[in-house]
Amino acid sequence: MKSRLEDLTPGPSPDRRGKPSVDTLSYQERGNRRRRWVRSVFLHTALCTLLSQSVFASGEADAFAINGVGARPGGMGGAFIGLSDDIETVYYNPAGLGDLTHNGFTAMYQTPSLKTSRGFLAVNKAWDHPVLPGSIALGWLRLQSTDIELTNTDEQILGTDTLSNDLVILGAGVRPFEHISIGVSVKYFRFAFNGFQESGVGYDLGMHAKFDFFRCGLVMTDLDGTTLHGSSVQAGQPGVSDTVPARLRPGVALVFDRLLGLPVDVAWDADEILKLRGGQETRLFTGMELWGFEKHAAVRGGYQQSSGPTAGASLRVGRFQLDYSYLISLHLQDENRLGFSMHF
Repeated sequence: MKSRLEDLTPGPSPDRRGKPSVDTLSYQERGNRRRRWVRSVFLHTALCTLLSQSVFASGEADAFAINGVGARPGGMGGAFIGLSDDIETVYYNPAGLGDLTHNGFTAMYQTPSLKTSRGFLAVNKAWDHPVLPGSIALGWLRLQSTDIELTNTDEQILGTDTLSNDLVILGAGVRPFEHISIGVSVKYFRFAFNGFQESGVGYDLGMHAKFDFFRCGLVMTDLDGTTLHGSSVQAGQPGVSDTVPARLRPGVALVFDRLLGLPVDVAWDADEILKLRGGQETRLFTGMELWGFEKHAAVRGGYQQSSGPTAGASLRVGRFQLDYSYLISLHLQDENRLGFSMHF
């Protein structure tokens, strides 16, 4: 099976305006041009996802999502699996939904860079039950890159198009025991560009435990791997597929209210990602936040391995919370994330 980028390589078929392409190149020359085109798309995608030169900037189907969601987790270096105490947990650890006692809504907007933007929306509904309290949540992450040039084998510009990646998550978590919650999520991936679409469904399974000030979480993402399928844009050619690898994501957190008797609340989290198939790739995330003024304001800092440091702040007024985070990249462009949350 071919990957989606190989399938998208322009060939001798008619262009998108209905005009036949001139194909006078030798097989070897076409191959060289195809490789250059594929390399350029890989580079563009890596830049657009704003990922650093980490082990995950490798063209995998979920590269646009691996950098995490939310302005609050972003300020903590993307570490949230052990903490899992707000709506963003639908992405990080579905078991954390079992600990939520409020209904809520959250939105994140990542300011555009290289004509690329990322956004995330999520809403949850909690319920109270004497045996299985918990909540259910729906989340949507979208990366969109506009004005990508389309060329034929002669490197003539045919026009522009928009590339989009979507991840829709439906998750639910329950707390069957006093200190332990479990959760599961169903995920829908979709990739679209220049008339080509590829999609697939995956599953995550998570656990979360809370013992006084200590918390821990463990998530198996994309159980047995998630395969995305798409039809070839070239007539008579086989379909294409890409795979999101299964990963193990453990995390631990420490949460202290009124640390040392001071009017501040402190939370620290450290997460890790392990790829379960192929090379055992590892990526570490860690961060801390300090809430003050009766939990009306917070500052954060963190670090993502192979990417760089992060910082953030929050302001909470009643049921509303505004978040901001700044993710410094050691290799590519920095990220600015804005977030808004509401509990009801």
